Amino acid sequence: MTLTIPSERLGGVALDERDAVVDIAIGLYKREQVSLGRAAEIAGMSSPALLAELARRQIPINYNADDLRADLNTLKNLP
Repeated sequence: MTLTIPSERLGGVALDERDAVVDIAIGLYKREQVSLGRAAEIAGMSSPALLAELARRQIPINYNADDLRADLNTLKNLP
C-alpha cells in the first residue's frame, strides 16, 4: 500500500516515514485489528521493542481476563 499525505495537510508536523509506520501499527494494535506480534512486524521492530514503545507512550497492552485464564491454564499443564 502506498499512502500519500500532502505536507500542507500535516500543517508543519514533523513526521518521517518510520514514525508514521510505527503510529499506524500502534493504531491497528490499539483497535485490536492486529496482534502485538503482527503490529511489531508492520512497524519493523521486535515485539519487545514495540512493548517498550507502548510503555513509553503509556498505551496499555491488550490483555484481558480471558487471556490471563488461558495463560494460567497453560502454566498448569506444563510438565
